[in-house]
Amino acid sequence: MTNTAKQLVSAAPRCVREQLIERLYKTTPPRTLCTNEDITMGRYRYGEIALDEYLHVQVNPRVIQYWLIFDIDDESAFYWEDNLLPVPNIIISGPSISKLAKTKEGGAHLLYAIQGVTTSLRGRRKPIAFLKYVDQGMRVKLGADEDYTGPLCKNPLHPHWKTTYLHAHEYSLNELNDFLYKPKREYGHGFDWNSVANSRNCYLFHQLRFIAYKRINYARENWRFEDWQKHLFEVSESINNFDGFGLKKEYPLKYKELQSIAKSVASWTWQKYYPNHNRGVAGTWLYQIPIQTIALAQREGARYTHQKRRKTSEELIKQAIRKLKDTGLKLTQKNIANETGLTRQTVAKYKQLI
Repeated sequence: MTNTAKQLVSAAPRCVREQLIERLYKTTPPRTLCTNEDITMGRYRYGEIALDEYLHVQVNPRVIQYWLIFDIDDESAFYWEDNLLPVPNIIISGPSISKLAKTKEGGAHLLYAIQGVTTSLRGRRKPIAFLKYVDQGMRVKLGADEDYTGPLCKNPLHPHWKTTYLHAHEYSLNELNDFLYKPKREYGHGFDWNSVANSRNCYLFHQLRFIAYKRINYARENWRFEDWQKHLFEVSESINNFDGFGLKKEYPLKYKELQSIAKSVASWTWQKYYPNHNRGVAGTWLYQIPIQTIALAQREGARYTHQKRRKTSEELIKQAIRKLKDTGLKLTQKNIANETGLTRQTVAKYKQLI
């Protein structure tokens, strides 16, 4: 360990500090990018020299990522605590001395130690995509600078910065992902949410229309159009939350915007959307306690289908009875079955109507 590293003061136990310093020396590339002033004009130096002498240093190799780094404007850097995110391993804060810095207040860099993910062309696509997803999700939750892409960060071992070592745990991406809020998205067949514009209006519109597609059958049978529009407006209010979607703006839409979207979806579905299925017609989504199992949903759907079929059979039998009376034919189960197209056994179940 270098003399510079030994001079660092931290609130954490010495063993934690030593473990993290050792990890920094291991993960920093043998020849790494570093600078003392302009972070856009770095130079390559040996890793140990860079960690000992330079203000900014590259701690992640080009082809593998060992640290998630977030640039926080607020020097206190406790956004992670306010947003119930996991504790960072290292917090580096202090005023900037760069000539290009807009202010001298500086900010802070939060470093999360993660299990290495290969990011080169030879790396596997799914781990790389998962890494990007977790990185973006935490960046949004922390309110970190979206324009910061690295590779340089504040050097934790330089005495100019105030460095706090909190713990030496190495996070897996799954651990970090567990702390991120995962909004429920409604899905349509073959619909790709990644193709949706980065807009709250677009997200709410698509969410609302997918919900409407599942409920329009029930609405047509039981409500007027005004009731349907009112219902969709209430639904839009309940989903007017964009936390976790990774949008630039996450605050709720205004009343008039909700009203406009709900009216648009209500009008189109009521006038033009006639699905070739009975999904949602049983109205199970009206339950105050949501249905938790597919089996229960299927049972409710079967009950509705049975009631609907029974009602249709009763109407057919009543019409057949009137017609037989008008023609003077005898009211027998066989004659009624011939007239309705139902089986004699089915007609027998409705003998109270004869």
